[in-house]
Amino acid sequence: MITYSSGAPPRLRADGSLTLIGPTSGVCPKCAEQARLAVSGAPSQDIDLGGLVPPAFQALVEVLHEQDHHDTVIAIRTDLAVVQTHRVNPGTHCCTPPPAPPPRTAVEQGQLRSANHLTTVDGLRDAVVDFRHGRVTALFRTSHLPLATVTAELDGHTAGYGRTSTFAEAERVAVFEAVERHNGMRPRLAGATEASYAELGGEALDPARLGLCDFDQRYTPDLTMRWVPAWSYTAGRSLLVPEQVAYYAAETPPGQRFVHETSNGCGLGNSLPEAVLHGLFEVAERDAFLMAWYGRTPLKSIKRPDDPLLHHLTDRLEELGYELVFLDATNDLGIPAVLTLARTERATLPRAFFAAGASPDPLAAMRSAAAEVAVDVESYVDRVRANPGDHDGRRLRQLLRDPALVRTMDDHVAVNTLPEAVDRYAFLVSGEQTDLPDRRDHTDLEELLDRYAGRLEVIAVDQTDPVTASRLGLHSAKVIVPGALPMTFGHLHRRTRGLPRLAEVLNPHPHPFP
Repeated sequence: MITYSSGAPPRLRADGSLTLIGPTSGVCPKCAEQARLAVSGAPSQDIDLGGLVPPAFQALVEVLHEQDHHDTVIAIRTDLAVVQTHRVNPGTHCCTPPPAPPPRTAVEQGQLRSANHLTTVDGLRDAVVDFRHGRVTALFRTSHLPLATVTAELDGHTAGYGRTSTFAEAERVAVFEAVERHNGMRPRLAGATEASYAELGGEALDPARLGLCDFDQRYTPDLTMRWVPAWSYTAGRSLLVPEQVAYYAAETPPGQRFVHETSNGCGLGNSLPEAVLHGLFEVAERDAFLMAWYGRTPLKSIKRPDDPLLHHLTDRLEELGYELVFLDATNDLGIPAVLTLARTERATLPRAFFAAGASPDPLAAMRSAAAEVAVDVESYVDRVRANPGDHDGRRLRQLLRDPALVRTMDDHVAVNTLPEAVDRYAFLVSGEQTDLPDRRDHTDLEELLDRYAGRLEVIAVDQTDPVTASRLGLHSAKVIVPGALPMTFGHLHRRTRGLPRLAEVLNPHPHPFP
């Protein structure tokens, strides 16, 4: 029998009828086993595994055991006579990946992404997708929606999504989003500073500037919490920010938690400046939506440009009985922002769905917002079918009467599909029309980032995972703009306290952002 404790797994090991061989170089067996156990949901410490290699497989195991398996595990299911190969990633606490490729920031004029030959569909699959050891454990296609839709699953609760005109491109986008979310969940390096803001003073960002929870007064400058390094692109210096803001799934002790953070402001790019820019665009998107909602701001309708994708989505929604409205939500952050509203007057249909997008490229912002709202309209029936109790009309009307009962992202969407909620968002459409200006005149992404940092306070946490940086040239960042409205879910987690840009919260109703 082969047995081992998780502290030092050998290159040949067994887990019941599963025999595992390698890696022999590039990645240590400990990192390979930690990844496998994390995917399977098993505990990664204090575990004893064991098993027997049946006589019929002894010769095969002996041959494979003598071979070199660089960053690869050979998995033999002896009960099924199946042999599979798995490429594995080094763990950032143990194995050191090779240096990342040099960053790319130069782009063709007006482009917002630099070229990266490593992130083809095949390259992404090889680097991060594996059902036994991968960061992404499965890819699922959905074919009945208005766009090709792919889900890249990280675990049972977290995934990345791609919605584009082809499944190949949707798969790339889904894996990109999955990598972004994986990197943004938890810090990979130990050594966070534990202190209060009162103790740190000028070394740290004042948490009161980040929008405190309306219904929770636990934050004080004397509250001890964990802090991680960030960089202020505006001030040109490093500073500390709360770990629970920098990483949205950080394991924050309950006594230290004062906000419920989301992935708001996380960005992925082919260089760190590119990741920061796209995180900034997301901050602007959510801030624009919430500023309009909480401030009850009427918005001008945007004239729809002659674009095949927008025509397709508009026609598809019209077939289903919905009007697609584009609204200009651009505010003082200066990044073009679009709010989309899909609405209907048919009594048998959910009345309204919302989405948003922001980008210096107005067409990109409109496409993003239109794609999200169109997919949300058609996938809503799937969510109702999967969880009918959550979408029961009597329950939703209770949520309408008592905002404190709105606790999940689905609640925010569902309560605003009621006919009784129509008056809540009628203010958004002013009846006036406008065009959205194109604000791209750059040839270098650092130049564009410097421009925004000159008018906004842009702070970023480098969330880059050395593995995906080395293998794919991808970098990650969490962007924080003090004073911007952060997206939250669960009405009691709403964060509008202490934000001078929102002088008064006029709208008491839960937002409808998906």
